[in-house]
Amino acid sequence: MLRRLAGERGGAVHYSEVAAAMGISAWTAYGLLRELERAGLAARSYATGTDVPEGARRGGRSRILFAPSGIVLVPVELAERLRRAVERFSAVADEGVAARMYLAEALQGAGGDVGLHLGYWMARLEAAGRNVSDAVVEVLDSGAVPAAKIQTLAGMGLGLVLGQLNRTRLGDRLVPAVTRLSTLLEEAQRGSDSALAALVEAARGLHAGQRGSEPLSP
Repeated sequence: MLRRLAGERGGAVHYSEVAAAMGISAWTAYGLLRELERAGLAARSYATGTDVPEGARRGGRSRILFAPSGIVLVPVELAERLRRAVERFSAVADEGVAARMYLAEALQGAGGDVGLHLGYWMARLEAAGRNVSDAVVEVLDSGAVPAAKIQTLAGMGLGLVLGQLNRTRLGDRLVPAVTRLSTLLEEAQRGSDSALAALVEAARGLHAGQRGSEPLSP
């Protein structure tokens, strides 16, 4: 039941959803899911306010979600936001224009979206050519924790873009954006790595799709 519900939702589910599907009380469902967790068959994570699924009780600082263990479920909206960011920044050939677009969002209202940051750096790394693209694959496939993978890609991208912009004032403004990303990743790690793991999984799928669409060398 948990696997089916998680697959339909595209991510972890609130225990009240499991209760409704099974026709049992929410607390009974919670107890069953904790038993699955102790057996290593389910993984627990936490969501705040707007992340709580429709129908689940709201209130409090966070809500408890469950997903089948051993499976990284990528929410559709998370993957879609990342895809849109990569496509938007990839379409801009001028490094300075792309940096200004990114800074306009990263240091203002949308700056709390890790997908925005990751999308920009992935786009700029992709634009650097096949060798850099191969390095991106190595990072995404490495055994590092999700936050470290994202931070590594941002660091690689920052070095690359600063070289393109020749350490101009615009380039220097990118450093605080990467610092903000580091803070976001630290905050995410204090809760649960599940969202970051899902984002990295979405990045792997997106990157693989882009590489697969490249023309073969003669």
